[in-house]
Amino acid sequence: MPKQGNTYREIKGAFLAALAAFALGTEGVAAKLAYAGGANILTVLVLRFFMAAAFFWGKMVFKPAGWRLERPTFYHLVALAVGGQALTVLLLFYSFQQIPAAAAILLFYIYPAVVAILAAVWLQETVNRSTVTALIVTFLGLLIILGVPAGDWHPKGVIAALLAALTNGIYMVGQAHMLKRLAPGTFNAYMTLIVGATFLGLALLTGSLDLAVSLQAFLAIAVLALITTVLAFTAMAGSIQYIGAQRAAIICTLEPVFTAVLSGLILGEKLLPVQILGGAFIIFGVLWQQLAGAE
Repeated sequence: MPKQGNTYREIKGAFLAALAAFALGTEGVAAKLAYAGGANILTVLVLRFFMAAAFFWGKMVFKPAGWRLERPTFYHLVALAVGGQALTVLLLFYSFQQIPAAAAILLFYIYPAVVAILAAVWLQETVNRSTVTALIVTFLGLLIILGVPAGDWHPKGVIAALLAALTNGIYMVGQAHMLKRLAPGTFNAYMTLIVGATFLGLALLTGSLDLAVSLQAFLAIAVLALITTVLAFTAMAGSIQYIGAQRAAIICTLEPVFTAVLSGLILGEKLLPVQILGGAFIIFGVLWQQLAGAE
């Protein structure tokens, strides 16, 4: 492929990964607004993923051929949805209950390193010096933004956050593998529907489903569905196709930067100078990785 074509793919892939990071960065703010509106966690997750699934399946109406999956492919999707996406969310939310949220996020964001290792083994993506440097610099940025969180680091919470990083890494690499066989729209349609059904089963089992949500909660859930899920899933799938799973994962470390900015703008939370410094480290690490990868 001509160099110009490669450059275009690099730029588009990086842009889509950054867009996914921004979309994911809305999650914390929208979730807080939904909870403040009276919705519980499982209700939020059920409505979020079913609303997203309705969007993806609505688009599939115009491409009926995309509905059909071979049985092994469907089983792989179910395993990836339940054991990857759904389990990651549950583990992370459990860790939030056991240890400070900042500590959980810090531990969770080792997942780009997990992706790099798994992608090298399963997808034959190269782990070079630039990738390692970018991982170190972006994680240092996260450490600066979050600090060393005070509080009780309960072993169960630490283990849950680390397992969430592992399952999320497996999900991203599994997604990259599946996208070699499936169109992104088909993958996302099945993924959101399966994850939504999983959370619905848990909500019914625990008696947590409460659809009588306030307007504020509904609007916040709509943001979670359309921005944090539909936009993020679509952008991430495109990014992985252009630049691979490990590079997309590193660029997605921009997510806490976007979260911090949006929290300041929408929730009035202060953005401290040290957080700006940490964000600068993350941006530098992402740019380092991107420029080196484009060479």
